[in-house]
Amino acid sequence: MPPTFTERNLFFAWSTYTGDYETYAHWYDVEHIPQVMDTTGMVGAQRFLLGDTKNLPGVVPVDLGHLALYEIEGSSAGFREEVKQMLMSGAMVLPDFMNQPFDALFLAPVSEPQYGASWDKADDSTALDDRHLFFAWCKPAADAVADGTFARWYDGEHIPQILGATGMLRAQRFESSPVKPLPGVRVPDLGHLALYEIAGDPSAFREEIKQMLISGEMSIPDFMNPPFSSMFMRPASPFHAAT
Repeated sequence: MPPTFTERNLFFAWSTYTGDYETYAHWYDVEHIPQVMDTTGMVGAQRFLLGDTKNLPGVVPVDLGHLALYEIEGSSAGFREEVKQMLMSGAMVLPDFMNQPFDALFLAPVSEPQYGASWDKADDSTALDDRHLFFAWCKPAADAVADGTFARWYDGEHIPQILGATGMLRAQRFESSPVKPLPGVRVPDLGHLALYEIAGDPSAFREEIKQMLISGEMSIPDFMNPPFSSMFMRPASPFHAAT
């Protein structure tokens, strides 16, 4: 099975670059990610690019560039401190072709993961090599968050409905972590995140969700404060598992 977590924290590092993609990708996969793999709590990393799948109707598309997704067991505080020290000491050097500043975000879980049928078919971490991501960002009404209405609807109704869509691996909700950002990065204010992981091409997943919304089978409560921000992302590297 792919790795599972007691407490899955995430670090998103978005970037853009100058020059050719092959040089950028080689540095990321051969030098940068292996260096980051040695930090506290690191479970795995994978690179993604904005996908070709059309967004769902009525959402605000988000494009922050190339994404490096780092998955961490437990608090990301130790990871953050070690990366900071490597950058300050010069042990970690970012090439000139990396456009700065970067957009980066630490995320902490606010729900337990829920699994779709495709997860049961995943034999090991290589099953994640072809996973696509769907990000659904929202800023719900504060009172619905405070009294638990938002969480109950999301975990008890909305995610279980989406888990039936084609290719669903896993879904989990996250919010910005209290861990301090790395120095010099921009922190996008996108709100609450529902992260959906899909096995293979998400076109069928997208079409099924669209049809549920159009037919009224899936309804979005007023406390969700639409429109939402979203993006589909496709894998640009294999899943790098920490050793």
